[in-house]
Amino acid sequence: MSIGVIVLLALLTLQLVIIFGFVLLERRDPAATLAWILSVMLLPVVGVLLYLFFGLRTKRRRTKTSERSAARVDEALVAQGLTPAVFQPQPVAGRAKSLTKLAENASGIRASQNNRATILHNAANTYRALVDAIHAAKHHIHVEFYIIQPDETGQALRELLVARAAEGVEVRVLCDAVGSWSLPADFWAPLEAHGGEFAYFSPVRLLARFRRRDRINYRNHRKIVVVDGQVGFTGGINVGREYLGLDPDVGEWRDTHVRIDGPAVLALQEVFVEDWLVATDRLLDHSAYFPTGTLSPSTAQAETPATDDDAIVQIVASGPDRPWSLIHRLYFQAITEARDRVWITSPYFIPDRIIQEALVTASLRGVDVRLLVPKRTDNWLVDLASRSYYAELLEAGVAVWEYDRGFVHAKTLVVDDWFGTIGSANMDNRSFHINYELNAFVYGAAFCAELAGQFEGDLDGASPVSADWELKQSYGRRILYSTAGLLSPLL
Repeated sequence: MSIGVIVLLALLTLQLVIIFGFVLLERRDPAATLAWILSVMLLPVVGVLLYLFFGLRTKRRRTKTSERSAARVDEALVAQGLTPAVFQPQPVAGRAKSLTKLAENASGIRASQNNRATILHNAANTYRALVDAIHAAKHHIHVEFYIIQPDETGQALRELLVARAAEGVEVRVLCDAVGSWSLPADFWAPLEAHGGEFAYFSPVRLLARFRRRDRINYRNHRKIVVVDGQVGFTGGINVGREYLGLDPDVGEWRDTHVRIDGPAVLALQEVFVEDWLVATDRLLDHSAYFPTGTLSPSTAQAETPATDDDAIVQIVASGPDRPWSLIHRLYFQAITEARDRVWITSPYFIPDRIIQEALVTASLRGVDVRLLVPKRTDNWLVDLASRSYYAELLEAGVAVWEYDRGFVHAKTLVVDDWFGTIGSANMDNRSFHINYELNAFVYGAAFCAELAGQFEGDLDGASPVSADWELKQSYGRRILYSTAGLLSPLL
């Protein structure tokens, strides 16, 4: 038997092992399963390698470190007298109750009332709010970003944190190892020299890939800042000059963040503590990280109805270590509950069939469904895949707008006048099922009105996609869009 035949048989055996031993046994969307099978069969070497590094799923469960972190943090909350009633506001409006109960039952994530959620428009306003909060810190500053660039913006943040650490404030910084790959090895040395701490989340170690049973593309896409356990920030904005619109290749960068004051900050803190434990194996369980001062006196009255100025907020984290892809399920539930409007902004729009059907169904039953996406992203394949969904949406009456003033990077959703969300999750497979993500889900008419007003303002920088868009596309373009759409479960 020749060497060529042996190699061919070995590859065929490996393909069959991958397909029948792994791909078919994993609980994933059938379209994604089929896409991986085709990749492995049609690309015998490349397809297998891609699957082993980017497709192989471990059992979907909370990791031991996450369980340990959640348990220890819960103990800290109980020690501070924060009983479950504080995080289960009653009464909750009917449709809001269905979402808050879904999150609680699926992942034990509880809502809280008496919060103030302040929408921050674009990076300049967000950075100013962050600087003010950091300057006011008395005990600790916890910073977590997917991307921190080593440019003047990242350096300014570092110098501010170094100054606060030198004054005795506890400072901890967590970056994703892939998102912040451009940081020099000694970038955070000045912070560490003054007593601050820095860690990378999930450094890429190829040799340890199979032993650790993790995946290179399980990335931490969250953006969290918590100051003194009383002020918190999250949203879509990272740290870099491009977010200020200073990158000439990108132009204007349109983004949204949110500042939270109130007991929901404790939930942000809990997520940071879990991520810090995963990255460093050090647990932050001191009572100072969960101060009772975060709660206003009225918060103890769990029966007090929430008002427009005292929003119910639920901090929802999702990731590959959690069982139910919770942000995805909450988006679906919110869309199906809509009666008047569903307005979505997403820089990367590659929905699965479930979300696509929910949007189409909502529009067909008379809901005002609008979608705002960039005219051009930083990924040409995503651009093509995103447009593969246009025809069905437009046929159902969904209004699709393409932002052409620059790059819209905001990740927001507003439903009627009762629900809005700002966070790190895009409306795509990666955010819903692969990345570690975090969104603030806010229930309150005032918040929804402001978020809707921001959406309408963004339409001034966008162009509507005509209802006959598909008829205007050449045969070649339609083939490109459809082909990219077939790959969308893998993106």
